[in-house]
Amino acid sequence: MSTFDEATRLVLAYLQKQVPMDFWTVSRVIDGRQVYLDVTPNDLELGVGDGPSWEDSLCHAMWDEGGPRVAPDVSRVPAYASNRAARELSVASYVGIPLFNEDSTLFGTVCGIDTSVQDDALVDLAPQLELLGQMLSVVRSLDAQAVWLSRQLEATLKDAETDPLTGLRNRRAWQRACEVEEARHHRLGDHAGIILLDLDGLKQVNDTDGHAAGDAMLQRAAGVIRSSCRHTDVVARLGGDEFAVLCPQTTADEVATVVARLSAELAAAGLSAGIGSATLDQVGTMAETEAIADAAMYADKRARR
Repeated sequence: MSTFDEATRLVLAYLQKQVPMDFWTVSRVIDGRQVYLDVTPNDLELGVGDGPSWEDSLCHAMWDEGGPRVAPDVSRVPAYASNRAARELSVASYVGIPLFNEDSTLFGTVCGIDTSVQDDALVDLAPQLELLGQMLSVVRSLDAQAVWLSRQLEATLKDAETDPLTGLRNRRAWQRACEVEEARHHRLGDHAGIILLDLDGLKQVNDTDGHAAGDAMLQRAAGVIRSSCRHTDVVARLGGDEFAVLCPQTTADEVATVVARLSAELAAAGLSAGIGSATLDQVGTMAETEAIADAAMYADKRARR
């Protein structure tokens, strides 16, 4: 639950206790509707997600037509007495306090509705009600800012863990994924496999055709490796011409199947690589598993030479 949701719940509970009406709601104006974000229990069976069109609502009459924010008797306010929603709900008294976005545009309202005329003393509560609306507006603004900052942080972390050339995870992300998988192995006993690939011929392409051609070769290899692996596998470029695949919950036989598929798909794309693999059940840590896969990869390169 967000801070704004919790603040909304507390404000409505307070209002229902201190200023009893048929129902209180916090709403948002969106897509031409006044949508109830939270509603106190009521006999009208109105709930979250309900609400009139904005043009038909009393809050529209308050905001756009200048109606009073506290109306103990709506029959004395022409803009409210002629309102369609008021007639349909037999509204006799109304409270509508604006909630604002960060740029001071309207976000929604705190709204109270009752089918009985209220005492004129209700108007005396206007400053208190306005203060509650201002406080909710501040909380909503802080919530929105927190969401924005969270998304910015998520994007920054993603950039920090992504290889810019291939779009695969980089070495930092690879190490973090290995740590998570090792912890899962020790906690649950899950199998896991590592596949390392060292692309053949990159230096020759760079020396002969230039680094742009070498980059294109790396990008092509990254696409083949990614498409050859399962959606649960973690695919990374560790640097230079070296790629890695982490295969969670995978036995040695299943890893061998992935290796065979990788080799075949690379060959079909006119590429080749030294490939080595190992499984976590052979040793105790992912670092040891990676070291075994690395040795197997270089043994494969030597054998093919």
